[in-house]
Amino acid sequence: MTMTANCDICGAPMENAAHIIRNCPMAISVWQQSLMPMNLSLLQAVDPHTWIAKNLHNSTPLAYGVEWSTIKGEDGRIAAGGVLRDSSGQWIRGFAVNLGVGKVLEAELWGIYVGLKLAWDIGCSAVVLESDSATAVHLLNKNVEDLHPLATMLWGCKDYINKNWDCSIHHVYRECNMVADQLADLGSCLELGLSIFQDPPDSIRSFLSDDILGVCGAIV
Repeated sequence: MTMTANCDICGAPMENAAHIIRNCPMAISVWQQSLMPMNLSLLQAVDPHTWIAKNLHNSTPLAYGVEWSTIKGEDGRIAAGGVLRDSSGQWIRGFAVNLGVGKVLEAELWGIYVGLKLAWDIGCSAVVLESDSATAVHLLNKNVEDLHPLATMLWGCKDYINKNWDCSIHHVYRECNMVADQLADLGSCLELGLSIFQDPPDSIRSFLSDDILGVCGAIV
């Protein structure tokens, strides 16, 4: 804490909220590394509270390919789930993980990471991974920027994708990923941490039957 109103970084005479968030040269430098130009224009055009509100609903993609609103969105209760099946659609393993509090994209990436790890650990040699998160699939199919806030999680997923096996990742619609979706819902009701199912839980058996009959399909 300082005894003057001056900014310790640039010496500006009034270190108010607007200066700290957007007017200080250091703040501007940070935003320039993080935002697309059209987002930067909002910095000086509106007051800080309006700027935050606009960004929470902004779908402009950042340089590293994810919507700004996804990064700044509020945290909430999140869980992930997935299923490993053989080429005929038969159940191999399932999992659900209660992740506590976080953002939706974190949950999607955790689901992918846990699914890949489980497949590798049980000795799968070929995996077709399907996710209903277009953002997660997009990020995993391109180079990860160091500045991305979920870079560590993305690198962890990529480490498994690039292991010595045949692994590909694809986007599917949520309607074709209902088993994984139901397992994620189950995860939100469980204790914090990972639960692995050797057999299908009763609550998802009907969805698994639909998948096997060709109504929908998903690997993880």
